[in-house]
Amino acid sequence: MKLAAVPGVTPVSLTSPEQTAEELAALMVRARGPESAHDPGLRQSAVEAAELAHANGAGLVAVVEHAAADPAVLVALVVVSDVPHGAGAAAELRDYLEAAAGPDIQDVTEARTERGHPVVIADRIPAGEPGCQLQAIVIEPEGRRMAVFTLHSTTGRGWLELASTLGRLVSSVSFA
Repeated sequence: MKLAAVPGVTPVSLTSPEQTAEELAALMVRARGPESAHDPGLRQSAVEAAELAHANGAGLVAVVEHAAADPAVLVALVVVSDVPHGAGAAAELRDYLEAAAGPDIQDVTEARTERGHPVVIADRIPAGEPGCQLQAIVIEPEGRRMAVFTLHSTTGRGWLELASTLGRLVSSVSFA
């Protein structure tokens, strides 16, 4: 999978979970200000995101920033299915997510990237937890791959701006 460089999306190293966590924490402190270096939740968030990303074979871990938002963590990976996706794969996935949606899922939509790839987007606000999560799944038409992007904001401040930045990145997906 190839992605365009998008302003506001800063990838970190995937050398090791420790290196990933260290770089995530440093970028979050840079974005939130030096006083946030004393926030134990920030470091814990970075460690958890790094461990989860490495355990699931993520190909991208990044911090997403916007001037009107608190920074968010982005994790992306490619999933390969056993059989090629049919023409209705995006609709089937959207229908499945809508049917299986619990109270956390606020909205499930379907769109197309600038290259014409179908994408299913699920907006999630976890019950009883602060923050927001957005998942975008880009499907390789007639192929076997899906690019799964998960954006998580611990505060939700500036969520629309962060989601727009993710949208620009997702729209650039190329399976070539």
